[in-house]
Amino acid sequence: MAMQGRDELRSARAAVLYGAGGQARELRYEMERDGVRVQAFVDDLAAGREVDGLPVLAFEDAASRFKDSDWFVAIGAIAVRRRIADRLRAAGLPLGRFVSSTAHMLPSARVGDGVQVFHGAVLSASIRLGAFGLVNFGCVLSHDVHVGAFATLCPGVHLAGHVHVGEGVWIGVGASIRNGSPDRPLMIGDGAFIAAGACVVGDVPAGAVVAGVPARPFPSGPAGKDPGARA
Repeated sequence: MAMQGRDELRSARAAVLYGAGGQARELRYEMERDGVRVQAFVDDLAAGREVDGLPVLAFEDAASRFKDSDWFVAIGAIAVRRRIADRLRAAGLPLGRFVSSTAHMLPSARVGDGVQVFHGAVLSASIRLGAFGLVNFGCVLSHDVHVGAFATLCPGVHLAGHVHVGEGVWIGVGASIRNGSPDRPLMIGDGAFIAAGACVVGDVPAGAVVAGVPARPFPSGPAGKDPGARA
């Protein structure tokens, strides 16, 4: 499915959230504030209980009951998000997009399947946000920023103009990325990890872990292979 702009986005009438943790609970309340009816959380390991008054169902049960609802992968861990997205696609379930009504999205911005954009975010001119990308509370994406599929922008991330973020990149809380230029965008490679509070002033290679002000290479440690596991 092609990327869509603000005027093309269809408001989900009913939604199912794959996940039952913090990411799912936050998304549920963001969606319900915008009038979307969230029908269930999905978690095979926690099926049969309730979370904040909403039932948690096993996948097969939910898939049979809610074939016509919009489905969202509400999981922070990037590798898990990829696996669940593949599962939903294989099952032929409808994939939703959600951009909060309190986010500021310019007409030339475009978002892909499964995207989630939270309260207070800004998607400026000519933004491209890839499938299953997550833009959290208060993020600012300036003009001509391209963000790859499955990237995660934690709360308060600021990306200046002409920045290209690769697939599966994790950008921590409050990190800032300096601008590139039209003929030389600042590049953050696939699978890179930008630590919370970092200030990135140059390109970051694929798979690198950087931290500090200015950001410098930093050992990833035992959890670094999947930054999303830290969420």
